[in-house]
Amino acid sequence: MSAKTSMAAGLFVGLFAAGGATATEDTLGQEIYQARCAVCHGATGFGDGIIGELFAKRPGNLTTLAKANNGAFPFSEVFQAIDGRREIAGHGRSEMPVWGDYFMVDAIEDPGINEKNARFVTQGRILSIVYYLESIQNR
Repeated sequence: MSAKTSMAAGLFVGLFAAGGATATEDTLGQEIYQARCAVCHGATGFGDGIIGELFAKRPGNLTTLAKANNGAFPFSEVFQAIDGRREIAGHGRSEMPVWGDYFMVDAIEDPGINEKNARFVTQGRILSIVYYLESIQNR
């Protein structure tokens, strides 16, 4: 394993293996959410973003995901929905961008990041958003 790969893997594990979100992950997740998601889902996650009103079906209220799942935040399902590269049975066609692909392309454009490390960066960004969404749940 190269030094860069080892460093990226260590950063990834160090940030996300703790078993829960930290203030850093919530902050990063909130920043990414506000930059990429709020326009459709709203600044507070209520599904009231200015672009969301243009859809045939408005984006859902992201603050009630745990409540709709018997109080348990559906971590894996939320990750998969944001990643978008894995089809989720029953969801049908989604108007949501495939953020996993977007983040991957964005990471690969960085000349210091190879494809393998770009996957870590992509997963880290998605995990940060998921941890942020978990932190705003109205249980």
